[in-house]
Amino acid sequence: MQARLPLPYCAAAVALAVNLSTLCFAQFAPITSRATATHVKADMLNEWLDLQKNEVVPALKKAGVKTRTVYVSGLFGTAGEYVIIQPFEKYAEFDGESPLVKALGAAGAGRLNEKLRKCLLSQNSYAINRLTDISNMIEGPPAPILVTARYRIAPGRIQDFQNLVKSDILPVYKKAKVGLIVNQRGPGANIADVTMSTAYSKMADLDGGPLLVKQLGQDGANKINAKFLGIRTLVEVVVRNRVADLSF
Repeated sequence: MQARLPLPYCAAAVALAVNLSTLCFAQFAPITSRATATHVKADMLNEWLDLQKNEVVPALKKAGVKTRTVYVSGLFGTAGEYVIIQPFEKYAEFDGESPLVKALGAAGAGRLNEKLRKCLLSQNSYAINRLTDISNMIEGPPAPILVTARYRIAPGRIQDFQNLVKSDILPVYKKAKVGLIVNQRGPGANIADVTMSTAYSKMADLDGGPLLVKQLGQDGANKINAKFLGIRTLVEVVVRNRVADLSF
């Protein structure tokens, strides 16, 4: 999505975080990211996008940041909310200077952050941890669309949840060759929340219902979902589009 979404459709991606990193991480190694859900003022949207594209992204690259992904929920989600996902190797990275300070100096970073703050209604950041053994990572470019379901896992049932995803859901995604990203939230969010993001290339892929229904039929999907009763509670489902201009 090189072009900007029309303002009424510029909605956001719940910092979900979905929970979403990029599908280009095909290696099965633990991936931890900082997800930042940003609510942008409607009348400041163009300014915020310009700042991100022309000042923030070049500064991050100059500072050595290797990748970040930005998603927005345009048609089905909270208007004005963008989710920025940036992987990191260890929390010790946050003990030093931020990438913007490294690239622009303290004064320059301060000026840029002040311009960004004027565009915001609110902002929240939290960690997300990729559950790689129950995700189906597809090699190739990042998914342009993610449909993310956020679940709250009952106390003491996270291992039961993971076991069922691995035995009953993951094989369906692998057979269909469809990307599945599973993340658990960490500091900054409710650590009982897990997101499952299905990767799609176009909105038409959403026709016919969830992947389990399309692959197994309604009865087959119902049987699998019944196994999760008492383990997970659905919080929300959001459709997000990758913002190519702000991602690298």
